[in-house]
Amino acid sequence: MFHKAKVIINASAGAYLAGRKLKKIQNYLKDSGCEPYISETQYQSHAKKLAIDGVKDDFDLIISVGGDGTINEIINGIMEAKNFSHKLPALGIISAGTGADLCRTLNIPFDYKKAIEIILKGNLTPIDIGVIKFKLREQSRNRYFANVIDAGLGGNVVRIANHIPKSFGGFLTFLLSSLAGIIVSKPIYLKIYIDGINKDEGKINIIGAANGKYFGGGMKIAPMACINDGYLEVLYVKETNTFKFIKNVLIPVYDARHLFYKNLYHLRARKLKIVSNKVFPVDIDGEEEKAEEIEISIMPRALNIVTPSSNP
Repeated sequence: MFHKAKVIINASAGAYLAGRKLKKIQNYLKDSGCEPYISETQYQSHAKKLAIDGVKDDFDLIISVGGDGTINEIINGIMEAKNFSHKLPALGIISAGTGADLCRTLNIPFDYKKAIEIILKGNLTPIDIGVIKFKLREQSRNRYFANVIDAGLGGNVVRIANHIPKSFGGFLTFLLSSLAGIIVSKPIYLKIYIDGINKDEGKINIIGAANGKYFGGGMKIAPMACINDGYLEVLYVKETNTFKFIKNVLIPVYDARHLFYKNLYHLRARKLKIVSNKVFPVDIDGEEEKAEEIEISIMPRALNIVTPSSNP
């Protein structure tokens, strides 16, 4: 059991659901014997800085209260601060965001009391962490992710989703954003390299590298994914029109029937490189980026997350 935890909360997550739950979460943790040290984010990427501070202050547990974007920032902070500590803190998750897709993969309940009970039991599951190297206008930088990265249509969808009211809830927010994204997006000519080999190229509607099973507020993009097997599940849709994409990909993806579509391709990789001669939009765990080229690799079992005893 953890006795001291740094709690990083994005109060605006999930249409301010996280902020409304804060006092209850704080009291429930105290009543359960865990002293929470609360830090509330004030600006974009603040959760990353707070997580770096948590590593330096030798917390053995950092709890994320927010959505997938908050989790992503915290993971980036923990991984970037790994040189400051001989032992990284574990990550606990109390879901209060729009998508909650990593929680779905890890079987973490959305109810905050049940999530806290799981955290206090302290069952640790090591998960793989993805590393992305972005290249844009002759500059490059790295970023980490735990769940899914996708390029093309997905980048436009997350941009739209991040600018519409979250009061619709995760399912409707991402469904409506996906429909709008399909209308405004055009296929992008991409070259796809798997483990250093040029496997395909052409006009790609969307390409995703999945470490987890879900994205987009419950879309079951990669039911075959195992979050700690050292591999990425690479899925992409090639040369299809708007109507066929909605019929064969968007509608069936919620129960994984999209995998039967003839224009959807599935590969497994330890490393993935995507190259274009144009700037393309990228979605990383619900956060927006842009690139002309990305290289993705896996750090096997790099971070412990507190999960139910039934490991993913």
